[in-house]
Amino acid sequence: MADPVAVVRDGAEQDGTTTTEPRQSDVADAGAGEPVAESDRATDGPVTGTDGPVTGADRPVTATDGPATGADEPSADAEAPAPGDQPASPGKAAPTPRDRRAPRRWLTNSGTIALLTWLVATPVAYYIPAWADPDPFAIGASIAPIAGAFVLIILAFAVASRWSGEVVAGVAAGLAAAWPVLMLRTALSGTPFGFGGLVGDMGRMSASITRYTTTVTSSDTLVPSLPSEYPPFFAWLVGRVAVLLDQPAWTLLGSAQVLFMSASVLAAFLMWRRHVNPWVALAISAVSLIAWSDPRKAFEVITLALFVPWALEVFARPARKRMHWLWAGLIGGFIVMTYQAWIVYAAAGMIVLGVVTLRREKRRAAYLGRIGLIIAVAFAVSAWYVVPFVWLTLTRGGESISDLFLTESINDGLFPFLEWTPMGVLQLIGLVGLIWLWRSTWWAQPLLLLILGTYAYRFVSMLRFVATGHTGFMHYTVRLYGVLFAIAGILVLVHVAPIILHRLRVTPPRLAGAALLAVVLAWVSTSFTLTWMPETGGTYAVAAHTEPLPDGRYTRWAPKDTELRRNWFPVAAVEDAVERVTGPDPQRPTLAVDDRLFSYLPWPGYLDNDRTAGSTLSRWDQRFAEVQRIADVTDPAEFAAASRSTAFGPIDIFVLRTNDGQWSWLRGVSFSPDQFAPEHFTVVEGLPNGVVVAVRR
Repeated sequence: MADPVAVVRDGAEQDGTTTTEPRQSDVADAGAGEPVAESDRATDGPVTGTDGPVTGADRPVTATDGPATGADEPSADAEAPAPGDQPASPGKAAPTPRDRRAPRRWLTNSGTIALLTWLVATPVAYYIPAWADPDPFAIGASIAPIAGAFVLIILAFAVASRWSGEVVAGVAAGLAAAWPVLMLRTALSGTPFGFGGLVGDMGRMSASITRYTTTVTSSDTLVPSLPSEYPPFFAWLVGRVAVLLDQPAWTLLGSAQVLFMSASVLAAFLMWRRHVNPWVALAISAVSLIAWSDPRKAFEVITLALFVPWALEVFARPARKRMHWLWAGLIGGFIVMTYQAWIVYAAAGMIVLGVVTLRREKRRAAYLGRIGLIIAVAFAVSAWYVVPFVWLTLTRGGESISDLFLTESINDGLFPFLEWTPMGVLQLIGLVGLIWLWRSTWWAQPLLLLILGTYAYRFVSMLRFVATGHTGFMHYTVRLYGVLFAIAGILVLVHVAPIILHRLRVTPPRLAGAALLAVVLAWVSTSFTLTWMPETGGTYAVAAHTEPLPDGRYTRWAPKDTELRRNWFPVAAVEDAVERVTGPDPQRPTLAVDDRLFSYLPWPGYLDNDRTAGSTLSRWDQRFAEVQRIADVTDPAEFAAASRSTAFGPIDIFVLRTNDGQWSWLRGVSFSPDQFAPEHFTVVEGLPNGVVVAVRR
């Protein structure tokens, strides 16, 4: 394992700055990177000229990394072509040694190796828990994934103590990205449900996934005629895979959560290794996993892993050449259609960063043109989601109520760097370092501007909440700036450590940095496991085991305490009762007392049971008023007519629950059995748990 702290080279220390040579460009640069002129490079960072030395954490190189060359131009040490290498035909340039070595460099690049390793190791990690079938609630269940992580760390350390560089770093990163699969699959052993079960957000996500088994266009979870307000790509992808595999969509959510969490580690590594030593990139990708992550919302985790380095690529002036606008646009589009909130939270910071960078650019038109191309590509990728929603919002209007949801954690995480924990200390180091290194590194100013922009969003949202009650989901901003502080902490330590050691005239052991990285990885794996295993009380992991199956049975390792188990909703009995009247796959609007109906069946719904889950375009309050109105109609014929012609279309299927002689929905709304006259509705009573079904004839 290469020492992640850069080695001070002879004669490279000037004014307390450790200087290293840049390495070859990344695998992601091959064919995608664009040469950057001097005006496109940071002028306040450690890069000089067009291919000068880079300092500290910006471009850490270890003594075992071997000769390093520029990322944009051939090394000055490159061999001249031999006489026999001259072109055979006029006008055709002779292949240089660099050209001939390009395929080998690409294959031995840490990014390529990490990807290949991940592709091989992930299926193994996925199926080991299925083979072992562990009880995730058993005492000591957490030991297996932790021990597996320690074995991988020890092996990587042993190998890297002899052989180091791109290949070993790539293998280590690939294994690190595959390990969460082993851990999270162990936590879900014995259950087909994902983290969170079918409660709250995950119930709605399951319903959205089920909806996308019937359509390929952007669609609201319950009202198919409306486009989705929530970024749909994750649900769309899982739903389409369910169709391809001919599997119930809800059974794939857990696997999708696991794989997206794993891919987030790989994505962070691939993005950060473009700018830092691959071992430092590994540290960043690992620590980000515990700075904030939530397997329930793995799609948020992977977009956050991409967003921070992507924002630096697009708006800052990185020491290495910038990512090609096409790749940057594709990543931007992926973020928008998967989870765009990070862009919203940091928008002010990105704008200020863009202005600051523009003022330093010599080729300002080129800089603006590149950003324009990135935005154009991102828009093209996400237009299938953005355009329908924006168009209907502008032409029809809507009722935005989702951010009226209140949580006790609304004020949590205002200043995470003040918490006396290892993560809090790392974040405090990051904050102090960003201020101290504001002008001496290319990354300090951009990261701090992103943090300040995110805090600005939270402050404005606090004022808006006081005035209107809308939160703007401001409590989610800590997820972004918490990760930013943690990333900054790593970069600061790697940048400053060689300088301090040099000034103290201390020569650390050869593998000191590698040992420190091993400790960090052990800390990450232990912390992540103890947070998300059912054995240790991980709430959302437990929920995956307490959800009953559609037939009423419980999962293999469900808690024996019945109070911990969730009540059963007899979806199969409801489906059978309805289809006896309508035929298979009814597409009639349904009012259901339990939203789990839509998690299992792709039926259209009339109204979300949770007010703040309603989309802007669905107009929840007005729909609810219609439900209240028809509930007050007592005459059976008039009720049949009123429920057929509400302001938002008919309600043809009622799935209710008996309660003191009434058939109840929610929020105090009840119906009388007499309203459902046999000439208008077919009624099926006596279903489990007091469920009753009325289907329009």
